[in-house]
Amino acid sequence: MWRSVGFLMSFAIVLEGMTLITYIIILAGGKQKRESGWKILCGLHVLCGALQLAGMAIIAFLYDNDDRFFPGWKLDVSWIVCTVSWSIIYLLAGGIAAAAIWMPQEGGYELIPGDNWGEEEMTD
Repeated sequence: MWRSVGFLMSFAIVLEGMTLITYIIILAGGKQKRESGWKILCGLHVLCGALQLAGMAIIAFLYDNDDRFFPGWKLDVSWIVCTVSWSIIYLLAGGIAAAAIWMPQEGGYELIPGDNWGEEEMTD
């Protein structure tokens, strides 16, 4: 179980790096990337939070059932940091999703037909 926790937390860090790269791509991209990229970004946030929560759940189980945790032992700073981390991750995912759903779309220009990002060119 200890290896599983190590793997989950390491994998969460890798996904958080991917989330950072996704932020950069979405913010540096155009209107279409901002309009469609929030779904990927929220999904990555939810997955990172779920991995951290799973790791914390295993540690909580081990805290109650493993002999390594003797009476008087307490979960300290890393437990608090992990709790703050997944809490912020879920707040960000909810905020991004809410902003994407309820805020008006950005305007300013019309796209040229056939030049839409992610669509194949239309030929006659």
